[in-house]
This record gives sequence, C-alpha cells and structure tokens, in this order.
Amino acid sequence: MKLPSKLFIALLILLLATLSTASSFWQNRISSLEHDIAELRTTLETSRLQMRRLDYPKLEEIINDCEVNLKEAQRLLTEKDDSEEAQTLIVNVVNMLNDIKPFLCESLSVETRGMWVDNFTIDTFYTQEDVAKHLDELKAINVNVIFPDVYGNGSSIYPSKVVPQKQKFQVMFEEKDVLEMIIEEAHKRDIEVHPLVRVFGLHNGAEHFIDSRSDWLDKTSEGLYTLSNGYFWLCPAHPEVREYNIAMLKELTTNYDIDGIHLDYIRYDADFGYNDFMRSLFQQLYGIDPFDIDSPRMESIFTVFKQQFVNKFIERTYYELKAIKPELLISAAVASPYSWGKNDLGQDWLNWIENRQINFLTPMSYRTTVDQYTSTVRSEINTVSSRSYIYTGLGIYLYDGSVLLGQIQGGRDSQITGQAVFSTANMKSYHYKALKDGPWRSPAIPTFRDPLNAAQILIDDSIARLQEFEPVINAEPELITEYVSIMKDISADIKSLDIRPWDTRDLRQENLDEVTQLEPITLLESRLI
Repeated sequence: MKLPSKLFIALLILLLATLSTASSFWQNRISSLEHDIAELRTTLETSRLQMRRLDYPKLEEIINDCEVNLKEAQRLLTEKDDSEEAQTLIVNVVNMLNDIKPFLCESLSVETRGMWVDNFTIDTFYTQEDVAKHLDELKAINVNVIFPDVYGNGSSIYPSKVVPQKQKFQVMFEEKDVLEMIIEEAHKRDIEVHPLVRVFGLHNGAEHFIDSRSDWLDKTSEGLYTLSNGYFWLCPAHPEVREYNIAMLKELTTNYDIDGIHLDYIRYDADFGYNDFMRSLFQQLYGIDPFDIDSPRMESIFTVFKQQFVNKFIERTYYELKAIKPELLISAAVASPYSWGKNDLGQDWLNWIENRQINFLTPMSYRTTVDQYTSTVRSEINTVSSRSYIYTGLGIYLYDGSVLLGQIQGGRDSQITGQAVFSTANMKSYHYKALKDGPWRSPAIPTFRDPLNAAQILIDDSIARLQEFEPVINAEPELITEYVSIMKDISADIKSLDIRPWDTRDLRQENLDEVTQLEPITLLESRLI
C-alpha cells in the first residue's frame, strides 16, 4: 500500500532517528532546516529582484512559522533530548517547507500549457460525463491546449471512412463520437484541441496491414518487420502509405471542429527504412542496394534519402490541410535532441522550420533532472534560433512534483514560452498539486494562436512590473523611467501594426511592408539590452 507523502516523511525521519542518538539526530535536523530556511529567504529576495509576482506576505508568514516552530523544538530538546513534541514540530516544519515549493513559482498570464491526452486515458471514457470530468481536471490546472491521441496502433477512436475504428469505441459509443465529445467539452472550457495522429508508427497494431498491405510495412536492415519490441512501422516512402495518411488527416480536418493537427511518430524507427519499394528506388538512383552499403559516404546519402520522404509528407500535410482550414495549426512531437532525430530516425525537423512548413514543435525533451532538461532545452533553442515556436515536453513519468516545478522554471529561464506535459496517464496527485498550486494556478493565453496579442500583453505586463517592483530592484529612477518610456513606445507600435494573422498566413510568403513595420520595434528593443 502506498503511504501518503507526509506520513512517509514522518516515518522516514523517525526511522533515521532510531539509527542515531536522539539528541544528535534532532539537533542536526534542526541545523539542516535552519539552512533550508535561510536559502528560502534568499530565494524570495531573488524573486523580488526578478520581479516575480508571488504572494510574499503569505510566504513570509509560513517561513516565520517554521522559524518559530524550530526555536520551540530547540527549547524542548534542551529540556528533554527525546521530546516527542519537539519531534512533531520538526516534522511539521519539513512538511511546511515541502508544501511551500509550488507557491515559489509564478503563474504567468501568457504561456502555452499543453497536455498529451494519451490512449490509456481515452480508453477510460465510456460516456460524455467521463470526458467532461477529465476536461474539468485539466481546466482546474489551466491547460490551454490538448493533444488527444485519436489515431494509433493502426486504428482511430472516431468513426472513419479511411481508417478502421477501434472496436471498443464502436461498441461503447454506437452512434455517438467520442472525438466530438472531447472537442465539445474542451471548447466549453476554452481549451484548444489538436488531435494527435501517430503517422508511421503502428506499434502492435499491424493486423489491418499484415494480410493485404504487407508491402506498406517498413523493414529493418536485416529484412525484418520488427525489432525485439515487436513494433511495426509503415514505410514513409511508399506512395500508397502517404496517400492513406493524407486522406486520414484531410478527413479529420474536414469533419471536425479542431484547432490543429499534431503529428507523432513522424519518422522511422532506428534501423528501419529498408522496405522493398524503398530499396528498389534507392538502387535505381544510386546503383546500390541499401543492404550492401559499406561506406560512410553512402550511408550518409541513404540517411538524407530517407529524410526526404518525411520532409515531403510534412510539406503536403501543411499546405493541403491549410487549404481546407486556413486557421488550422500544424505541429509535431519530435525527437530530442535534434541530432538524434536527424541522424538516426530520418527526422530532420529543422528542415520543416527552415522551409516554413510547421507552426510549432514539441521536442520530447524527457530528462530525469532539472539540469539535464535545461541543457537539452537550451540546445533545442540554439538549433531553432527563434525561427519557430517550440514547447518542450515534460516527461513526468520520470520524476516527482518537485522536479516538475524545477523543469518548468528551467524552461522559462531558457526563454521558451510554454511546455507540454507527457502525459495524462502519468499524472500523479503530486504532479497535479504542484501545477495547481504553482506555475499553472492561474489561467494563461497560449502564445501560438495570436503572437501579436501575446506580445502586447507581455510588454504591458513588463511595464507594470517595473513600476510595481521599482522600490525593490534598486535601480536609478531615471533608468526605470527611460525603460518604461521605451516599452510604452514598443506597445504603441505593436498596437499600430497592420500585419497578417499568424494562424492563417502562408509562412512562405514574405511581406516587405510587414518587415518595414517591424523595424522601429526592433530598434527600440535594442535600446533595452
């Protein structure tokens, strides 16, 4: 049986106490907590200097209570070195310091907060009430975009004329449509819906293809359909595979009131790409069967050859779906780091950005520690170099709520404007509490739908912060006045911009008039650096 976290902490402390003399253990524990409290006060001071909006009176009250409790525990231990009352006070301080962590994170007014709603979660839906309850939970932590897993393992959750529907949803929903329910309930709560489609990864859902379409299946360098994991893949090079998937995506775009399409498994698996059709085509072009490649140069050529089929599919997806629904945003979950996806998985996602064929990406930057995650995020930012939006993935199955808070702050400090949590089935109560009490406690607008509006809100917010925190940041009043004046000019220039909406524009079409309009803002920004 899993013990509640606070009870577990208390029992652990008591267990450790039995392994040492009572007096030395508890005295050492007090010293450690006093150090933690001193660091906490430093954190609050730093937060003020960084102009973070926190509930400082409440936080200081909690810290003061901790100090009072520790002093009382110290007094009690002086009188009796195994005082149970002192031990209880110390345990309470430990719990108070753990509970305070989420409240040290600011909740921003502009931030993309994504959530992958995985197939395990959707499989628990039997009624619209189930869907509504789940969306209530996501709304309570102020998620503003979801990526529901609507097609995976070779079948869909919705009735389709293109792909087979999962039997469970045929039986349980009969004439109803669970995807329509998800969209309806999400939109009621101002949450965008970007259905996730697993494009080339079939996993263990190949039965629809094994008998009549086995030539669609990709193969490994040893001519096998799967590796040891038993997962099947479709071949990105096969023309019929591409048409099949494009038809599915067009059906989704046409039939549903969706806000975007989110592509997953838009790649090969490692050691795949040796489908018979692909081998034959490569041999026609380069005079060698990929099975017989034995030089680094030709291996590199084959890698680029594989990438081109994924790149072309992205291009078709973007322009053919936008032709149906111009406001639709196309995004993809991609390998992280970029070099791994490009070299091992045939996924050159920087190519999609450079060719303006994607609205945003969610690199799956799943790392165990805050430092590892932050390092990965900065690497991806350097790769993208402000050419597109990226919202890095948070692999919460790897860690607890404390690390989640650290990774969100690490991402913010790295200047990304949002993140996406993987995934609903991995959400534990401590993750939920960390987000609800911490960085996602207040609603936020996403940055991908209307960047101009987001920028306007952010610049106006920055002006308000400078004025609000002026007594704290200890800057020259003249400097504050100058900064506020510059930012007010930027705000006025943003309001006067006459440029195409981000979500419906053709990203390929440069507009010199828009570039000219942005130049004064760029010059003003340079004065703030």
